Amino acid sequence: MIHPPLPPLRLFLDRSTQGRRFTDAVRQLVKDVQTINDRYGVKPAESVADTTWIAEATADGRILIGADRNILRNALERQAVCRNAARYVVFGNNNMSMRVMIQLFERHLPEIHELVTVPGPWVHRLALHGLDRLVLDCAERPRE
Repeated sequence: MIHPPLPPLRLFLDRSTQGRRFTDAVRQLVKDVQTINDRYGVKPAESVADTTWIAEATADGRILIGADRNILRNALERQAVCRNAARYVVFGNNNMSMRVMIQLFERHLPEIHELVTVPGPWVHRLALHGLDRLVLDCAERPRE
């Protein structure tokens, strides 16, 4: 059975991946890559709210790439992922060396590309063994 080709992969690299080496490596592998600095400018990117870039990059049809799993613990950010039907790939450990991050990304790029047709919201962890879909709690909680 012949499968139709996948749509192009469009990525957004958040501030936790802003190492120049990582960005350059990803751009060697993927044609359409935007960083938070590209979108907002270097200085403004330092203070743009996570909820803002999540909404705007998702609206552009991008898969978000990050290294900060705390985004799932922060209620506002988690809800931004949910409300905007974001698709987010996060490294399993934000203490990885840049070399390991690049190797993992390159090794599992075909799996990431396959996710381009999977509607959000979702979060996948990129770990040594591959991609794992994480539990994303999208339940709204009343404010106390």
